Amino acid sequence: MHGKIMVYVDATGRGTVINLAKTFFEFNKHAWHDKRSMPTVGMFVEFRSDGKHITDLRPSKFQEFGDSDFIKERDFWKTDSDDELEDLRLTRRDAYVQELYRETDYDNLDKIVLNLTIPQAIQRYFYNETLSINAVKDINTDEVPYIIDFFAMKRFLYKALDTLLFSDNTINQADFSAMKNIIVHLEMAYKDMKDKQKHINMERLYDEVFLSHQCHYQALLASIDNRKNRKLALDRQMSTLITDIKSKQARLESENGKKRQEFEELIQSKKQKLIEIKNEADYFTKSVEKLEVMKKSFYEKNFTIFSNSFNMAREKLFEKIKQGLNICATKLDIEIWKKSLKSTSIKNSYFKTASEISFCTLSFAELYLNRLNKHALNPNDQLLFSYVKKVRKECEKNFLVVTSNPDLYINMKIQIFAMNPYYVVKHAPKKVNYQGLMKNTEFDIVYVDEKTIWAPVADVILEGKYFLKKDSKTKFKIL
Repeated sequence: MHGKIMVYVDATGRGTVINLAKTFFEFNKHAWHDKRSMPTVGMFVEFRSDGKHITDLRPSKFQEFGDSDFIKERDFWKTDSDDELEDLRLTRRDAYVQELYRETDYDNLDKIVLNLTIPQAIQRYFYNETLSINAVKDINTDEVPYIIDFFAMKRFLYKALDTLLFSDNTINQADFSAMKNIIVHLEMAYKDMKDKQKHINMERLYDEVFLSHQCHYQALLASIDNRKNRKLALDRQMSTLITDIKSKQARLESENGKKRQEFEELIQSKKQKLIEIKNEADYFTKSVEKLEVMKKSFYEKNFTIFSNSFNMAREKLFEKIKQGLNICATKLDIEIWKKSLKSTSIKNSYFKTASEISFCTLSFAELYLNRLNKHALNPNDQLLFSYVKKVRKECEKNFLVVTSNPDLYINMKIQIFAMNPYYVVKHAPKKVNYQGLMKNTEFDIVYVDEKTIWAPVADVILEGKYFLKKDSKTKFKIL
């Protein structure tokens, strides 16, 4: 059955479809069966239902109905399936091709008119992938500190989310559903494009995506075939006439008188007919040669343009899908980070430990790497190690809290983590810790708790400054 999505809520994965009879059908995300796109309000769909609920739903391959298209939106509503609609399109297209064939003067034809441009054909082919990308375009990344690499951090992203939800059952999983749904469909579109790359047959794609829509070209092919068939028929007539003439000439020698004259006239008539047929055959030979040249020129010129344009469009979309995955992963990570800062459960578990890093995807990647032997990393872990190091180099700032008050340290740690998920907060409860950290680490700010330190605050600050480099920009703040 054909219909249109009227309502879809990303957070719940539920929506409503309407059909020609204005009947509403409900669906959930499990009924959606398309790798390259996700449900969108206004999308034309093909579906099956049990009477009220949709059991199978996918986007129709017919989403736009232009003035020059062979099918209109009313045809979509009056048909039950894309196959039926495609049959209708082909029937009308073939009728139009026949009309062009009858009306075109192929003797004076100098060019083949395009019915569909190459950009239009490619845009139609990648319609679903474009829809997936459109789901990302309104996501604001202005305040995002760093766009993470989805494929590098995927398992740690979901590890962070699962840990957050497991640790704090007051957090609503639905808060993450919309972004997770977009990621799922983008990743499926990515995998689909990647798999198809291995089996791309450009000639077949060119024929299906572009040439099949070129009615003037299809009419030209029909004309060439018709002229070739006519030429073959004429060749057979000539062969028959030549055989007949030879036979009559052989009998001519044995005839005389009036009978001989009749044979001579008959032979002459057949020779004249042969000349006429040969002239007509020569005309079709030249005509076919001319049209074949035009056909070849059209095919080869547009094939080159189509191939280059298709590959460029595919690479551009592929890159946009990867960027979309990175953006969505980052937004999901930021949401995890923000909720962790407000979570009492995370505060009592994660933040009370000796953890110096915020509750985010990168932290889980670092926790994983910390358990490994850095001198014996496998290739994948080596790439991960390099990536984490790169992010830290670009985003990391170090902060030191000098206090023996654990509650103050935890509160300061959360305040600093709230500034940026990639900030590092170290703790110096004792003098020996303070000296070691000041000696080995360049801090952005050192917070000194004057109530619980081992010496007057001025002396502690002077002691810390002793370890600073000449060009150090470290600041000290008294708590």
